[in-house]
Amino acid sequence: MKKTMPFFLLAAVFAAPTAQAAQWTPIGNGSKDSGRVEIDSASLHTPTEGRVRLWYRETYPTPRLPDSGAFSYTRLTTLSEFLCDKRQLATLQQTYARADGTELKTEIFDARETRSVTPDSREEALFNHACKSRSKPAAATQLPPAPPPTVAEPAETTKRKNGKKPAEDPPPPPPPAHWGYSGNSGPDKWGALDKDYPTCSLRQRQSPIDIRKTVKADLPAIQFAYKSTPLSIIDNGHSIKVDTTDAGAISVDGESYVLKQFHFHRPSEEKINGKAYDMVAHLVHQSKEGKLAVVAVLMEVGKKDHPLIRTLWTHLPLEQDKPVTRKETRIDPSDLLPSRRNYFTFLGSLTTPPCTEGVLWLVLKTPVQVSKEQLGGFATIYRNNVRPVQPTNNRVIKEGR
Repeated sequence: MKKTMPFFLLAAVFAAPTAQAAQWTPIGNGSKDSGRVEIDSASLHTPTEGRVRLWYRETYPTPRLPDSGAFSYTRLTTLSEFLCDKRQLATLQQTYARADGTELKTEIFDARETRSVTPDSREEALFNHACKSRSKPAAATQLPPAPPPTVAEPAETTKRKNGKKPAEDPPPPPPPAHWGYSGNSGPDKWGALDKDYPTCSLRQRQSPIDIRKTVKADLPAIQFAYKSTPLSIIDNGHSIKVDTTDAGAISVDGESYVLKQFHFHRPSEEKINGKAYDMVAHLVHQSKEGKLAVVAVLMEVGKKDHPLIRTLWTHLPLEQDKPVTRKETRIDPSDLLPSRRNYFTFLGSLTTPPCTEGVLWLVLKTPVQVSKEQLGGFATIYRNNVRPVQPTNNRVIKEGR
């Protein structure tokens, strides 16, 4: 179980390593895809016999998405507690950050939720390092108490004896820029809205595209291994998004991608020979190396309700950014898929900021049907939440036979 806490409370829970005190040391050789892992040797301590706590951070070559899919990050700093005698560990705290160090979100976890160390994994390398370095607990190993709150001095006393004012705390980092689908925050302005969005303007391998000239090929079948998951749905201000927990994965040409979330656009962002469909669902997946794969399920108006869409629309949130969670209501993402699963595939990007490239796109050729009423229900919230098609730039687009 995890929860997000206000930053001013976090200091009283776990003190994160500072730039001055941390001693970051690489562990192993990070691959091109999986990035670099470093431990903070100065943070190693033993709160009780048999338990060792250690801060470590992972820096990735390309942006990643958390389970919520609400933002992208390139650095993840984690505090873990290792149970050396049981070969178990517990994640205590994680902080997501951009490449420049700007913190995006911090989460606190229940220390009682432990799991076994996976053999031949990064966490086993961290476990071995931590447990080989453990020492007997001592009073000095306890986390220091949070510092008392700072009281502002009167203006006339802010100067030091040498006549200089003391350094002021830097202002908190600004939140990611607001973006939308029209006006000054529309798609043609995304690249200039935020320092993390320049890829949106590069137009090298951006999505969506109009699928026209293709190469016919005997493509490997997408192996769908979805399973039911408790319903968690949110109106995030850009679309209706369903977050998935332990909902399975797909396998494409031997590589596995875990389903993170799916959301909708009206009309479809991708076109086929110039035709846009009435709606599309984008199922966003991520591999253990951080690679992204998106399955696009095209939708067209038919005579009958789509059963899964009926369930989702029944639980639509009444307010933006207020998720609706129903543990007793389980959904199966497989219910979104058509019976025929031939597909187009190409390399592209996320269709929303930060427009990360290197995304594997899998556009199913056969649409599924939704009723006119279901399409209209989505249109009352988002009538046109699409990014215009982007240049293909001579990309190879394969089409399954």
